[in-house]
Amino acid sequence: MAAGIINRVVPSSAFSLGVARVVVHGTFLISVLIASFSALGHLPVTILRPTGVMKILPWSFYDRLVTPSGMTMLKVVMVVSLLLSTAGLFTVASTKSSFLLVLFYQGLLRSFGHFNHDEMLGVYCLAVLAFTPCGDRLSLGQWIRKRKSVEKPAFAYAYPILLMQLLMAWVYFSACLIKLRAGWLGYLSPDNLPSLAIYHSLDNLHDTAFRLAFWLPQFKAYLPVLVALVLLWEFFFPLAVFFPRLRWCILGGGVVFHLSTLFFMNIFFPHQLALYLLFVNWDRFAGSAGVSPANTR
Repeated sequence: MAAGIINRVVPSSAFSLGVARVVVHGTFLISVLIASFSALGHLPVTILRPTGVMKILPWSFYDRLVTPSGMTMLKVVMVVSLLLSTAGLFTVASTKSSFLLVLFYQGLLRSFGHFNHDEMLGVYCLAVLAFTPCGDRLSLGQWIRKRKSVEKPAFAYAYPILLMQLLMAWVYFSACLIKLRAGWLGYLSPDNLPSLAIYHSLDNLHDTAFRLAFWLPQFKAYLPVLVALVLLWEFFFPLAVFFPRLRWCILGGGVVFHLSTLFFMNIFFPHQLALYLLFVNWDRFAGSAGVSPANTR
């Protein structure tokens, strides 16, 4: 019964799971390609503060890695792995190597002291995909073999997609709870949003330098209502997983929210926005194009 309900809520074909693989791995591939690894290699290794399991590696390893040539080599390895996993070649191995490499790279960035949670949802999705049959369809490996792989039960493809959607829902739902726990009704203070936005507009740890935040104090009397709507949107985000009719309203609100944080707070979440594509029913698109999801290579 549970499998039947899940199959009705999320796409349950190898094709849709293959699209999820392309979306998640392709997003990281683009972000790695446009990142300047060699610039990171110019930072002095003495300011590195390894966190968690990163402490296991010896300092001699970091001395060789955190150099322009060492970081360039890391980028080449990551690009090759992500290319293979995105294209669907050797997915049993390439999805796992991509997950481990991205996890290591994110740990390395955080060891320099700049914490950002935009990529973390994508890292969790990489972990999910690394242990699923996401290369059964929409993969070059399947096309090269020129034969169909043995189809798994529908829930084998539906569960990973559902799990990734639930992970995204938890990110927003927990964000609401944390805000309420930290500030409770004080979070709705008229001065809260302007002060946060101006603070982020004045520091130097952002890729953008928008100054729209300085307009907010003029409208602070109306901002508590806006903040309350955002909290309600985060709280009810899980409904997007189980109610397709509400999904596009909730996801549309997410697009507006993240664009607003970009222009008013210089904080952007491109990885999370890209992962909204996990909520698309790709089986329906394939059917509209006259392609059978079960036989798509």
